Amino acid sequence: MTASATGTPIFVGVETSSYSGATLLAFLLNAHPSITSIGELNGLIPSEDPESYLCSCGKKIKDCDFWQSVSCEMKRRGFEFNVADFRTAFRLSGQVWLQRLRAGSFRNAKLDAIRDWLLQKLPQERRQFKALAARNLALIESILMLTGKRVFVDTSKDHLRVRALQMFSPYDVRVIHLVRDPRGVVASRLRRGVPIDAEQAARQWVRLHMRLQNLHGNSLADKYIRIRYEDLCQNPRAVLKQLYTFCGVDSDFEIADWQAMPHHIVGNVMRLANVDAIKLDERWRSLLTETQKKDIWQIAGRLSEQYGYCAQA
Repeated sequence: MTASATGTPIFVGVETSSYSGATLLAFLLNAHPSITSIGELNGLIPSEDPESYLCSCGKKIKDCDFWQSVSCEMKRRGFEFNVADFRTAFRLSGQVWLQRLRAGSFRNAKLDAIRDWLLQKLPQERRQFKALAARNLALIESILMLTGKRVFVDTSKDHLRVRALQMFSPYDVRVIHLVRDPRGVVASRLRRGVPIDAEQAARQWVRLHMRLQNLHGNSLADKYIRIRYEDLCQNPRAVLKQLYTFCGVDSDFEIADWQAMPHHIVGNVMRLANVDAIKLDERWRSLLTETQKKDIWQIAGRLSEQYGYCAQA
């Protein structure tokens, strides 16, 4: 297991919106000899058919030797594991007000810490968090053991996992905040038939990234880093070097052929793509109407400018 500067193991959560390049980032980081990632630690989404679902290695996930080994290792640790249902997602019960309180932020690290402390005083809340944290830790440790790597990267976009591991694990928890131009995110959602209009999608983008900024940027300090999808695609070597340093691994490592390396990534269909080169997806420029672009920028422009995007990009 890896040791950070303090000698503790490292868990890195990638926090972002859907269609922002998290699966690509999982592949790239997993190619490092000290970093492992299975993509989304939450596992398959309910709409997926586990009988036909393909692991990124090309085999059906139920027939994949790696996942069979994970199941055996989990059993050795006292947990039943089924690739059809990882049972690792932090979907906690409770009334709507409680769920909002858990997921939100007061935009103040001290107030958020007090909130977490008070919530953990509720017996059922603490039991749920501890049980899920224990199962997540068992799966993380199983995968680290099987891959022989030292740093675990999760792209599930489940920020409650980050908080739970901070509270109930020995891990040095870090967060990569991955941002993509909101016009690219909205176009990808519309292109895939997500039942939402451009303005609603833009508002969701703003709410999500403001929440991530408030939750992690304020509380994690030097254990939080923000990168842009566009920079990753246009200058992968420089961005990866920055991320390797952030993850506490050899920053001089250079990927020869990241697709030729063994991967067992769970996530969107990009996990199965045969990509010859990393290319920036800017189809939003032609897919969105001028009215849609204007509406998105009116809603998300201020935050986008903070992230380095321009209205006339």
